[in-house]
Amino acid sequence: MKAVASTGGLEDLKVLTLPLPEPGPGEVRVDVHTSALNPADVKVLSGELAGNFLHGKAKPLVVGWDVVGVVSAVGADADLAVGDEVFGFLAYDRSTRRGAYAESVVMPARMLARRPATLSEVDAAAIATAGVTALQALRDVGRLQTGQRVLVIGASGGVGSLAVAVGARLGAEVTAVCSAGAFELVRGLGATHVIERGTLADVRDQRFDLIVDAAAAYAWWELRSLLAPGGAYVTTLPGPGLLLGKALSWTTGTRCEFVSTVPRRKDLELLARWVSEGMRPAIDSTFPVRDLRAALERMKGGGMRGRVVIEVQGGF
Repeated sequence: MKAVASTGGLEDLKVLTLPLPEPGPGEVRVDVHTSALNPADVKVLSGELAGNFLHGKAKPLVVGWDVVGVVSAVGADADLAVGDEVFGFLAYDRSTRRGAYAESVVMPARMLARRPATLSEVDAAAIATAGVTALQALRDVGRLQTGQRVLVIGASGGVGSLAVAVGARLGAEVTAVCSAGAFELVRGLGATHVIERGTLADVRDQRFDLIVDAAAAYAWWELRSLLAPGGAYVTTLPGPGLLLGKALSWTTGTRCEFVSTVPRRKDLELLARWVSEGMRPAIDSTFPVRDLRAALERMKGGGMRGRVVIEVQGGF
């Protein structure tokens, strides 16, 4: 099979021919049609994260976590069938041997959901990792309830834009923080209030039940005065201040948390239903997989407006 892989770093990406993977017990092989970029792609390829240690991937290194495609082979005890149209994402652990920027990938069936006809392949790629991250950050870690107030920082990025949409869907009052050029976008996603990045002083007199820092731009102590009693700060990146924030936050009656995204079929199915009911993920741009380096440069350049989608089928 063809794959875009690296034997070195970010600058060493090339199309290679690799053996077709075979599924083991509980696994399926998916012929990949579409994927989407995540920050981990850049970090693993650039060496910021040790791919073999954190993600269990061997060189040649094939990254890519979001998977949309068709099941082409089934291992013993897998509860999907050949021909099923599916979507989902690979786990951030040693079970991930190779990624989705390849014609085929093997993964546990439990990490996939059947893709309904109401969900396009592009939208399926967009809501997989980022959508489940947003959902679990708000609903599970943040414990967001209908009528509560949530502040989303980095609201125009991949996870942030979906956090705005998911927060609105959960019935919260969403205040979005993003660049001025993205105001219209995030309002369309469901934000009630929008403020420009770098101007948190505009909300210094407000209190939020939940702050989701999708950009990992702040530490808990920088935002603690904005939290209501019992409120939570949730970040998507476990930086050096996380443990200190967790240790100190209990003295203030608030929480400092990190969302560790877990592939769950029920969460994928819920997001798919919400899209069928009108929730739309923001799409920044689309690249064929052979132009993966250009797509990664787009992500590294900042100023994202939603997800960067990768066309794998026919993209080599």
